[in-house]
Amino acid sequence: MDLKGLEYVIAIADEQSISKASEKIHLSQSALNQHLLRLEKDLGILLFSRIGRKMITTKAGEIYVSAARVMLQKKQETYCKLAEIQQQGKAKEISIAFSPEQGCRMFARIFPLFHEQYPDISFHVVEARSKKMEQLLIDNQVDLACLVHVVENPLLTYMDARTEHVVLAMPITHPLAYLAGDNSFLEFPSIDLGLLAEDIFVLPLADSVLRGIINRAFSDAKIHPQVLFEAANNRMVRDMVIKGTCLGFFQQSYVQKELPLVYFSFGTICEWSLGTACRKGYILSEQERTFISFLRRNSSGDCVLQESKNAVIDSRLQKAPASRIELV
Repeated sequence: MDLKGLEYVIAIADEQSISKASEKIHLSQSALNQHLLRLEKDLGILLFSRIGRKMITTKAGEIYVSAARVMLQKKQETYCKLAEIQQQGKAKEISIAFSPEQGCRMFARIFPLFHEQYPDISFHVVEARSKKMEQLLIDNQVDLACLVHVVENPLLTYMDARTEHVVLAMPITHPLAYLAGDNSFLEFPSIDLGLLAEDIFVLPLADSVLRGIINRAFSDAKIHPQVLFEAANNRMVRDMVIKGTCLGFFQQSYVQKELPLVYFSFGTICEWSLGTACRKGYILSEQERTFISFLRRNSSGDCVLQESKNAVIDSRLQKAPASRIELV
């Protein structure tokens, strides 16, 4: 079911630009423009008005784009139903990658709830950093990944992405801590990294997404940071900063009001997108969609288990068939 032409028109409508749409769908501007001209000629009506540099949908264009979105949604629903039929009678496994630290803790929280609903589903779990996860997806070594990204990989589809800030953490005893004000745990005021040229930092690993953000910020500030060492564990970095050993960077989820720290934003890009990804065109099974919904609820703070509920689930787990969890 080839509906590429519909995707092309939707991209033009969304971006209001041939050039931006061509970048988004990875097609040359000339090819995309020729496709649109042929389509408008076949239909005998203009779908877009060329106003300056913008492509604005006409009344006919709005009708066409609306119908195109419905058709693409129907295609996705049809493929999902076909995939579910294809999977009937086969071994059921969810192959997913998580980050070694926060991601795996999230999996441990979600698994009891999911197991209660799908006790026969097995898991193949791989621990990796976000850049490695992208390659695992592309190489078909896993089907899902919980990762962060700043720039979307065109070979992947991202779901339930939410924005998360990354911050510079500083002990309250630092001479410049007063610049943060009283509510830095909420507001993340900006700081000029040039003021910290003499400070010592613990930085994330060189191949991490967070390190890429930090490197750009230091480069823009035209300073070379003094690095104590590189670390993969954000909790350790936070503890080092609390002790006054260094300054450090980590994501917003590690920010806590009660800690003796202040927090700053830095540079022009101080956030990333956090969510679940799969290969472009991959059809999610019912079980995978359910698991992603648990991930979404957990990331928004709705999936906190009370002790009483844990006790009920634990008792059910003892009676239910054991799921196979393979860790890599």
